[in-house]
Amino acid sequence: EIYQCDWSSDVCSSDLQKGPCVVGFDKRTGKVVWKAGDQWGPSCASPVPGVVHGKRRVFVFAGGDSRPPTGGLLCIDPANGKIDFRFPFRSKSYTSVNASSPVVAGDQVFISSSYKTGGALLDVLPNGSSKVAWRTEGLRAHFTTPILKDGFLYGFDGMSKRELALTCVDLKTGDRRWRVQPDFPETVTVNGEEQTVHYTTDQGSLLYVDGRFLCLGQQGHLLWLDLSPEGYKELARTRLFCADETWGVPALSRGLLYVTQNKRDTLTKTPPRLLCYDLRAAHFPP
Repeated sequence: EIYQCDWSSDVCSSDLQKGPCVVGFDKRTGKVVWKAGDQWGPSCASPVPGVVHGKRRVFVFAGGDSRPPTGGLLCIDPANGKIDFRFPFRSKSYTSVNASSPVVAGDQVFISSSYKTGGALLDVLPNGSSKVAWRTEGLRAHFTTPILKDGFLYGFDGMSKRELALTCVDLKTGDRRWRVQPDFPETVTVNGEEQTVHYTTDQGSLLYVDGRFLCLGQQGHLLWLDLSPEGYKELARTRLFCADETWGVPALSRGLLYVTQNKRDTLTKTPPRLLCYDLRAAHFPP
């Protein structure tokens, strides 16, 4: 099956809350197999499949624009669309949405949202219900889904540029190990004059590649990172372009990295475009 959050920008939020929130399709025919959810509106987060207690399930972090603001995690049986449990979890702010996808770790699921919401780890119980293992304010993912590696979550905490930082959270306890705001000054030419600009990753994205992390910063910087519970280590960095709102997660396929430049480059004036970089011959630091 193919699972999709049912979203349409030309439908008002009151209609969206009537459901369905999630629709299951037969990928061979396109036929609708089932519809699920009528309490919460769809969100910007992608459905995530997983196996808990030996059973296939789909986890959907619902909750888009709605008045009053509502949403949370749905655990759905992909065979018939039956909802095992609903866990309310969403910012109280109307302008917020649940955009970071759930992270499935064995029989547990981590969800996180920004706008003063935080994160929560849920134990999925054998009877199909759930209970909270812990909550944290240490990882408030806006729309970039955290990455789980060796029992630790790595992601971007916060929403505004003043507070955004990369962080590491222990999956077992919810304790934050570290929080870093990368800073890399660069000399650039603006209107014919050289000046030093301090860049950071802002609302970036992460890919886990060959035991390390590729980070695409919001301004168009690509970083090769070694992230561990002991700390943040930058191995290499380059500027692909200088354009704000570089929010789309890059795609890596057979050594080729596809990156979307979402805005006009402020230095070269090049328009938005799709770029492909060949990483197959790259010699990254050990």
